[in-house]
Amino acid sequence: MSVNNETMQMQPVKWGVLGTAGIAVSCTIPGMQKAKGCELYAIAGRDPEKAEAIRAQFGFQKAYQGYDALLADPAVEAVYIPLPNDLHCEWVCKALRAKKHVLCEKPIAMNEPELRNMFRTAKENGVVLMEAFAYLHSPYISRLKEIIAGGEIGRIDYIDTAFLTQDYSQNFRLHKAQGGGGLYDVGCYCTTMILSLIDAPVQYLKADAELDSTGVDHMASVLIGFADGARASFHAGMMLGTDTNDRYDRLFIHGTNGYIRSDAEYNGEGALSFDVTVKNADGERITRTETVTVGSNYCLEIEQMNACIRNHEKPHITEEFSQKNMRLLDRILDAAGYTDFRREFILLNGVSIPAVGYGSYLSTQNGSQPVTDALAAGYRYIDTAKFYNNEAEIGAAIAQSGIPREEIFLCSKVWPTDLGRENTLASFAESCRKLGTDYLDMYLIHWPKNEPDDPDWLGKVQASWAAMEELYEQGKVHAIGLSNFLPHHIRPLLKTARIRPMVDQLELHVGYMQEYALQFLREQGILPQAWSPLGRAKLLQDPAVTKLAEQYGCTNAQLLLRYLNQRGIAVIPKASRTERMQENLAIFSFTISDDDLSYLSCLPERGWSGEHPDF
Repeated sequence: MSVNNETMQMQPVKWGVLGTAGIAVSCTIPGMQKAKGCELYAIAGRDPEKAEAIRAQFGFQKAYQGYDALLADPAVEAVYIPLPNDLHCEWVCKALRAKKHVLCEKPIAMNEPELRNMFRTAKENGVVLMEAFAYLHSPYISRLKEIIAGGEIGRIDYIDTAFLTQDYSQNFRLHKAQGGGGLYDVGCYCTTMILSLIDAPVQYLKADAELDSTGVDHMASVLIGFADGARASFHAGMMLGTDTNDRYDRLFIHGTNGYIRSDAEYNGEGALSFDVTVKNADGERITRTETVTVGSNYCLEIEQMNACIRNHEKPHITEEFSQKNMRLLDRILDAAGYTDFRREFILLNGVSIPAVGYGSYLSTQNGSQPVTDALAAGYRYIDTAKFYNNEAEIGAAIAQSGIPREEIFLCSKVWPTDLGRENTLASFAESCRKLGTDYLDMYLIHWPKNEPDDPDWLGKVQASWAAMEELYEQGKVHAIGLSNFLPHHIRPLLKTARIRPMVDQLELHVGYMQEYALQFLREQGILPQAWSPLGRAKLLQDPAVTKLAEQYGCTNAQLLLRYLNQRGIAVIPKASRTERMQENLAIFSFTISDDDLSYLSCLPERGWSGEHPDF
């Protein structure tokens, strides 16, 4: 990777370091010392003695107690942030608002919504933000890419890599609240390596992890399938052993005409070697060893950041790349069994969907007031359908609310009697007319069949899906998906779909969780969304649910919705009274334990509506 030489001759960039973490002291600051165009100006720490010691060791001009003091210094132009992962969003945004350019240690955010907020703040303040994956600046990586781009090993069909390191049991990197775990903290090296070599949408993934008593992964294995047919796997972990120095890194890139093997460490320096094996015209495998001499990747990273600041070069680690990586990490963590909670979910295409929406079925029989109340209570996701026969009332409530249309996530559905291309397009247009909008945030096929024994159901669904793909590509719909589709309905659709479904609404609640379908959706990257999350209100009086809700100091409804939320499922509960609406939104102040999640998951069948897409 090259950096514009003119940049290096300009005024040095005055750098501040926000924190005294080990990676800063052992890696990044020494890289700064070697970097052209870099002035070590200020260091800040919560421990003033430690900050002063680092100032003296590396020759910073100033040492500050506290991060705010450094950000208040107008001379500081750029800031490197190596804080614990859970503090990144807060301090990156503070630095950006202080008009400082920011290089933030990987992984830059705890999830994609945080990442989006950080880059939005950078744009609003006209400064540069880049994620610190120093190894991606290495000439070793550049040489690998040159060989692959030259076609020597053919098209990539499989990548395998690993990053396993020593006992971190006493380190914050294994504390869940601080964004710890092997998948997140070192697995991000593996995901970025894979994504930098395979440029195709993720089609499916499977993940398994060894979780400790706090729910943090010690070691994990992941398999990823891409839309171009390539596959990748990786192994990541921080508990390879209990010594203090063992580490295992590997990279294997298999192509249609050969392969590359490397045992070089991520962020390795010095003479790094890898083997390239290719087939000659006779099919004979010929292996050669290449060696690339690598200096400090951290130096290269700082020099590239300086070029972005002084010469407006494009960051080597772009916002788009960081976003793609974070989206993949989010999916992997969900698949590996992390029980986390989200106020919003990010779909395959990057669209954000609120975790709790307002289900409008049978809510407007006496007018639009319930929808008006829901919007006033704070709902910004309204779910409807042609079949509900209330789109006009919802449109009126939205218009009267004064809330900008772009702040409301609006979803409707096409009824199975309207399946087929032309019928679907006409139904969509009619829904938009009644809702008073020229676009929908999401549009779904309501059921796969109108009649259980319809032999032509798949052809009708495929024709409707093609119409929805057209609407999506025209920007008239921001996300497309399904409702009441089970794996045996989705698999044949995926064989012909150009655009994968992003959501599947299913009846999901304690006592009816359809676990096989859930597992399938997770593997395919399709967000599960629960209709009837309260079991048609039958679970609101259930003794088993009531007993557990009392322990958490919440209502039955809140416990049921929180359970689904922690399992990575969006919900659209119904409510007619304002207090119930507010109650259904207030589910983020407590966390259900693993044992209680297990208890709720294993309750016998209860609350099922009796509806099934095949009968």
